[in-house]
Amino acid sequence: MRSSRAIANSVLVFITFIWGATFTLTKAALVVMPVFPYLALRFLLATIAVSQFFVFGPKYRKNLRNGRLWLIGVVLGALLFLGYALQTLGLQTIAPAVSAFLTGLSVIIVPIMSIYFLHQKSHTRTWLAALMAIIGLGLLNGGIHRAYFPVGTFYTLACAVFWALQIVAVDKWALGYDSVALTGIELLVVTLLSFLISLFTGPGGFHNWLSPIIVLAVVVNGLLGTAFAYWAQLHFQRQTSASYVAVIFTMEPVFAAVIAWVALHENLSAMALAGGLLIVSSMLIADASGS
Repeated sequence: MRSSRAIANSVLVFITFIWGATFTLTKAALVVMPVFPYLALRFLLATIAVSQFFVFGPKYRKNLRNGRLWLIGVVLGALLFLGYALQTLGLQTIAPAVSAFLTGLSVIIVPIMSIYFLHQKSHTRTWLAALMAIIGLGLLNGGIHRAYFPVGTFYTLACAVFWALQIVAVDKWALGYDSVALTGIELLVVTLLSFLISLFTGPGGFHNWLSPIIVLAVVVNGLLGTAFAYWAQLHFQRQTSASYVAVIFTMEPVFAAVIAWVALHENLSAMALAGGLLIVSSMLIADASGS
């Protein structure tokens, strides 16, 4: 039992590391490819990978015959698309580490939304986490852009809101439905919407699709950061404790900051680092409040 828990924790740490790396890889990929063509390729690969569940699993194909599951999947996919689109748009003007810390604010937003949408009990720790996150946001952004908040900050804050909405929507509507089927539909919706917007913004955006950085970003983010991460989280999270998982997942912005520092030589000021630390701490407190 102890050995299986150690393996599960190790795999979840690896997933979190990959998620941290996706910020730097996406930032680099956006230099040679527009946002929506990049997202279309990333999620196309992830959708193809997850579709193998349906190719080789008759029970998963059977679940796809449920009309309400498709309706829920489309709604969740639209929210997921808005989250990824806004996060990726934000990465055009802010650093990967900042994006990761801001995205992590969804952990604080979820319990606040749950009070109103799911009628869950209000916890003092929820509001303490929110206050810490607001102070952390001010320090994080003030340590980099003292005079103004760049547009990428607002895109990424909106991303955190839509991801929080997606998580709350899963709790409200998706419980009891096949998670593999829902994930497949969600990824398909993100892929189709990304391709659709790419056509309206100029189909020429795909001409660099064989660029080494695009191939690397799409493979790592699509296969490891999306398809594999989903399967591994589903499989291994049940073999460890929720408290361990919460601590592990709050390491994502820390990994993102370290990887950006190593790969892109991006440094955060002492003020920005203090803000990031406050946000990570608020994520831990907010998660505990919802447990």
